[in-house]
Amino acid sequence: MTIRTGFITGTGFYTLPNIKNVRLENVQTPFGDVSVEIGKLGEEEIAFIARHGKQHTIAPDKINFRANIYAMHMLGVERILATSVSGSLHLAWPPGTLVLIDQFLDFTKGRVQSFYPLDGKLAHVDVTDPYCPTMRQLLMDKAHEMNIPLQQGATYACFSGPRFETRAEIEMVRRLGGDLVGQTNFPESMLAREMAICYATVGVVSNLAAGMKNSSVTATEVTLNLKSLGDTIANLFEAVVCSLPEPYDCSCCHALDEAFL
Repeated sequence: MTIRTGFITGTGFYTLPNIKNVRLENVQTPFGDVSVEIGKLGEEEIAFIARHGKQHTIAPDKINFRANIYAMHMLGVERILATSVSGSLHLAWPPGTLVLIDQFLDFTKGRVQSFYPLDGKLAHVDVTDPYCPTMRQLLMDKAHEMNIPLQQGATYACFSGPRFETRAEIEMVRRLGGDLVGQTNFPESMLAREMAICYATVGVVSNLAAGMKNSSVTATEVTLNLKSLGDTIANLFEAVVCSLPEPYDCSCCHALDEAFL
């Protein structure tokens, strides 16, 4: 069976509860080996990567983003659903809020941001709207049907981590129009576009960002606030996967059509 759908999740989400018949596969890519779980979600075979590892031992700045995305590409994956655990810059989006991300700001340092040049070619890929419109619409539709509150229209600011951000950095992001802050969604989303893979991510608010409350930001707080959300995310993703149209086409699939000079 073709593996058309991939999941990539982060902090707090190390398994997907609804996956059955799971087997582990080691995928050897030009950028390193990747351990991928293969299983069944409904009638669909899917691939799953926990980007921090099962024991949360891979720091954000040490994640091999290129290997992860290329492994999905090698498996034949056409669309990826992801989670992006985030700090919120809005009091109206407290911990536990789910937000559909539609733009990013990149403040990372030293991360390899592209596959190219690849096979002797250099691509210049359009990322005016970096997240898949088809997958985003399906997420919105299914969340509405399932009465899952899903906020829309968030700009995600990505920092290198693993430290949390300073009060001044959060104020800078706020002035630039950022809504969420995290450490992993870039360059993951960008690399998926370079492989012409549809990619959408749900921002999962784990805490209010630095300076948004009187107390400090802690990893303990983040973990506690994520505990109750695993089943909700899994059920939403399963509903989206089970409703994907056949045959499947999207503007993301044509990302490379006019990307070469």
